[in-house]
Amino acid sequence: MNEHQTNGNDTHILYYSPNGFRKAPNESMNRAALFGDGMFETMVFTDGSIRFAKEHGERLKTGAKALHITLSGLSTEDIEEFVRQHFPEKTDLRIRWTVFRSGLGKYTPLTHEASDLIHIQDLDRPLKVKRKAYVSKTITIYPSPWSHCKTLNALPYVMANVERKERDMDEVILLDDQGFVSEAGSANVFWVKENVFYTPSLTCNCIAGVGRRKIIEALDNSGIPVIEGQFSTKELSEAEQVFTSNVTGVAYLAKLEDWSYKTTPIPVVERVFV
Repeated sequence: MNEHQTNGNDTHILYYSPNGFRKAPNESMNRAALFGDGMFETMVFTDGSIRFAKEHGERLKTGAKALHITLSGLSTEDIEEFVRQHFPEKTDLRIRWTVFRSGLGKYTPLTHEASDLIHIQDLDRPLKVKRKAYVSKTITIYPSPWSHCKTLNALPYVMANVERKERDMDEVILLDDQGFVSEAGSANVFWVKENVFYTPSLTCNCIAGVGRRKIIEALDNSGIPVIEGQFSTKELSEAEQVFTSNVTGVAYLAKLEDWSYKTTPIPVVERVFV
């Protein structure tokens, strides 16, 4: 492979649009687009602040350490202040904070300093009950030193949701490379049996979700047993309830494969996202 380094300022960038070829902004040529070299946080801004801001900041630092990226110094507090000033009329927003390695280079980076991209949009409320779900037999979540991080290499989740839509399903459950339950298409997964909560451990290559972390903390604080481990789909077939979680909240599965579940909201879990 050619590892010759070039100066990004010497590169003439063209891209094709409906109007033909034209020069692209220099910022569009970056390591996020070229190599998926970075990570991101999806955050909920509500009532003037970022929900779980501390946990998002901690996870971003963990990811930066795993990827050897030096953070820019931008904080959740800085983002909150910016949003308050520029979107004063908004109460519920979805903020994607993308952090990628600066510079260009080839596979070998020119620097480990970070660049930041903030994407702000209205918050869409997720489905509270998902009627149809299945276990993917084609998409596998493989291990890596950064498999617990939300990296820009999100192709497994993209293809899982492409498959899900083609199958006209509301949710997809993904397995790890050993056949253990890992996570859902864009969320972590929990289930309940005989008043005990279960969720895959991070050794199953799932994302260390902020919502997942807060649910586990809430269960622990309430004295409710929660077990993290390696589980087969047989455990899901015997569950009483199954739900998925991400930073926007939880969704209950009514049916997974041929297995049916209760969809009654669980108060201790619901309170996490109030």
